[in-house]
Amino acid sequence: MEDASAAATPLLPPGGPSPSGNGAVERHLKLATRLSWVANWLLLVLKIAAFALSMSKAVLASLADSAVDLASQMVLSVAEHSMKRYNPRFPIGRGKLEALAVICCASIMSVASLEVVQFSAVDLYNGWAKGERPSLELGPAMFAILLVGSAMKLGLYWYCNWLKSRSDTMAALAEDHINDVASNLGALLAAGVVKAWPEGWWVDGAAAIVIALVIMLRWSVITYSQVLKIVGQAAPEAFTRQVEALAAAHHPSLEVDVVRCYHFGPRYNVEMEVVLPGSMTVAESHDIALELQHKLEALEDVERAFVHVDYEKRSQPEHKDMAFTAHLKFLAMVALVACLMAVSVRADTAAPSPPSTSGNGTAPLYQTNAMVSVLPILLLFFIPISLVFCCTVCMN
Repeated sequence: MEDASAAATPLLPPGGPSPSGNGAVERHLKLATRLSWVANWLLLVLKIAAFALSMSKAVLASLADSAVDLASQMVLSVAEHSMKRYNPRFPIGRGKLEALAVICCASIMSVASLEVVQFSAVDLYNGWAKGERPSLELGPAMFAILLVGSAMKLGLYWYCNWLKSRSDTMAALAEDHINDVASNLGALLAAGVVKAWPEGWWVDGAAAIVIALVIMLRWSVITYSQVLKIVGQAAPEAFTRQVEALAAAHHPSLEVDVVRCYHFGPRYNVEMEVVLPGSMTVAESHDIALELQHKLEALEDVERAFVHVDYEKRSQPEHKDMAFTAHLKFLAMVALVACLMAVSVRADTAAPSPPSTSGNGTAPLYQTNAMVSVLPILLLFFIPISLVFCCTVCMN
């Protein structure tokens, strides 16, 4: 019985909140969200003032980070609101919206960081190639603003990071806050170097590029983890063993055959195949399986559970071979691209030379072979898809 009670305990990362009920967790999540809203708006206004005073590109990188933080938090809030509202068009809920919102935030942040890289690169080029050095006014007000912002964001990062085991939204907000801390400290360091060494004017632009690239790198890692959750990555082995132990202790006549745990958005789907004696009635086996399903879905990290009952273990797979299907799709895509290329070459060699209508021998565009013009566009569309299928097959 001790094993069964231990198995029923939700598997959560260490360091997360452990309040007595979900109500306390919800209050923490709401408070963290509201504090993040207030901090992002306040910091945006302060950084606009700091950039207007200094015209520093490193401060601009930090300002872009704060501006996009607001857009990202808006996306996350809309996704969270939609997830909590039931819609009959989505019978199993909209849990994947949270992962999609995080990916959207990463895209917004990456585009903003690219813009900062572009502006900073132009400043560096003008300074080195044309001698047009940017004018910087690095006063104490700018340093004070960045220091206050760093302290505020560091506290919020700690709070959201403490809650990230309960929500991917909190993980995304924690990433926003720590990026702000890094960008603020980078801007402070660059401004201090330029103020102490005026000949090092280029440090400001270089620091802005480094800050933007680091932000893009960190968000790319987060994006990859969210993509794996949407695709359906397997749950950690420890979680699978925990679910299996819970099932094994559920009923003395029950034997666990197959357990599959995989991501369905931020939480897991559990598919379980169990064996019960063939002498049992349908009603008895159904009730045992249904009670087990309810136990599994009571776990904090489980989105849905599906329990299949059989009277004996089976060696052959009960579902279609997904790897074989992926290979077939990939081969079909390669064959399609090869056929398009063959048709393109055939059309190019078989097409008659268009008559010349001008002194330089150039034919009007409408007289060229239409297939030859369209095929490159089709190839540009199909080749990336083929590469995606190739990568999928390799990962499998």
